[in-house]
Amino acid sequence: MRKYITWLIIFAIIEISLSLYLTFWRDHFWTAVSNKQSLEFIKQLGVFTGVALCICFTSGISGYLVSLSAIKWREKLNNNALDVTDCDHRIENLNQRIQADCWDYPTLVLNLGFGFCKALSYIIVFCVALALSFSWLYLIAILVYSVIGTLVAKYVAKPLISLNYQQQRAEASYRNNLTLDNFSDCVKLMLGLARKQKHLTYFQQFYSQVGVVVPLMLIAPEYFTTGMTLGALMRYNSTSLTILDNMSFTITSFADINRLLSCRKRLQEAQIL
Repeated sequence: MRKYITWLIIFAIIEISLSLYLTFWRDHFWTAVSNKQSLEFIKQLGVFTGVALCICFTSGISGYLVSLSAIKWREKLNNNALDVTDCDHRIENLNQRIQADCWDYPTLVLNLGFGFCKALSYIIVFCVALALSFSWLYLIAILVYSVIGTLVAKYVAKPLISLNYQQQRAEASYRNNLTLDNFSDCVKLMLGLARKQKHLTYFQQFYSQVGVVVPLMLIAPEYFTTGMTLGALMRYNSTSLTILDNMSFTITSFADINRLLSCRKRLQEAQIL
């Protein structure tokens, strides 16, 4: 599994480098558009096509490597699970935990772990680029917006952790004993999850939509009062949006994080972890 992780790091570095290049490409592209330079416009479209295809390739390979790593980890967890005594009837539906949770847990850990590390790398690289190319005050404003959004999302999503865990237990009990009472418990928990998830979705959508205009609102006074070109404006906007997108990784991943915490708790109860 180590070789997969090594290649993941290599492809992540390539992807981040290409994405950073595209932010500078936007300056040349939009400058050509504003100056109506048709040959330069066509040239920059060709450059974008090549770089975008490379990013798609590296992203696809990274996802494949994550899947391979998850399969290897599942094999180890499965071996641990087979050592658990099957005479322990205190744990509801132990076989289901071995089959489902031993697959979900590695997949969630690796997807979230790799996603978080890549998002952090994006943040560091693009924050440096923004601070060097523009005023560091813009960077502080964007970071403050992201931190506040993350804290609010964490508060809104906190009840989902407990509800996810309770739902998984209720579903396991219902699989073992198909009664109306057990089904009723499942429905109650599903309704509770739906309500809490609705609140989280409301905030995620609000945060995402406002985040589109925040960078433009910050840079607008400088653009309209100085000689800043359209290309520079688009480069700033692209860099800022990349930072915001990656800063909001935890906000958009709260559902998977909650599933991971619930899954980990169930595996620990079964002494598989």
